[in-house]
Amino acid sequence: MLFIACVTVPVASAAPVTLKLAHQWPQNKDDYVIAAGLKFADEVEKRSNGDIKIRFFPAQSLVKAKDTHVALRAGAVDLAIYPYIYAAGAIPEMNLTLLPGLWENHDDVYQFRNSAAWKDLEKKAEDYGFKTLAWIQIGGGFASGSKAILTPDDVGGMKVRAAGKFMEYALQQADASTVSMPSSDAYGAMQRSLLGGVLTSSSSLGAYRMYEVSDYYASPEDYGIYYTIEPIAISMRTWNQLTPDQQKILVAAGKSVEPMALAGAKKEDARVAKLFADNGVKVEKVSKDDWMKWRKLFRKTAFPKFEQDVPGGKALLEKAIESHQ
Repeated sequence: MLFIACVTVPVASAAPVTLKLAHQWPQNKDDYVIAAGLKFADEVEKRSNGDIKIRFFPAQSLVKAKDTHVALRAGAVDLAIYPYIYAAGAIPEMNLTLLPGLWENHDDVYQFRNSAAWKDLEKKAEDYGFKTLAWIQIGGGFASGSKAILTPDDVGGMKVRAAGKFMEYALQQADASTVSMPSSDAYGAMQRSLLGGVLTSSSSLGAYRMYEVSDYYASPEDYGIYYTIEPIAISMRTWNQLTPDQQKILVAAGKSVEPMALAGAKKEDARVAKLFADNGVKVEKVSKDDWMKWRKLFRKTAFPKFEQDVPGGKALLEKAIESHQ
């Protein structure tokens, strides 16, 4: 999910400010990430006594999703709700936000926002050009055709759409073949039997009606192998122009929506699992035992690959593991 905002008047003083806020999808208030953005906007206006207002602009009308980190750095946009994995090309350490096996459930992900490893990532982001205001996370599951994908043993010989280069590498080591494609293309590939399984976010699985072309679904309601982070971020150029009072308002508003966003992520997993079940798909929740098998695979494959490919990756990963042991 992506939200972007542009300040349209100078913000060096406490004069009224209008923020343009855009995202890449239709303005659906039932989407928990968009709902969190709307709540953020309401809180900002309320806490500023109406001196800071936010207007919404959907459909990537201000910047393309993949270019958001560049626009934030330049100050071309001011605020974004933005999947930090998109910045991994410029900030390789951001690959940690989509590293499989790091988190086992939503509560585990949520606790990570207070970890030393996350603080390291925040420092990298600020040095690059943007700062985190609020934590928003998403989970996802495996939809498949011929059999359920609950453990690494289930992907052997199967062609699957994975999520991120380290997940792809791990699945390849489990004798799967992987295909890189947008989630939006997975429906047709499954329909034509070009794919045996699709791993992506719950929201994408629901939005792209993957339940129509699947027979099995491994739900992440209790444990999951797909999680990533898409915080509310602010350009450091904009941040440095704001008054201290305006900064405090944005930080407070951001923190206020975090519990709601966590609850929304959990509800989304349950909503999508019900969608699959209601459409005749066999739904099974990933169990703790299933997850431990995945963790064994990821620690043997994806973790060393991360340490090898990411500058300072070994030390960063050690901090991340220590944060929830």
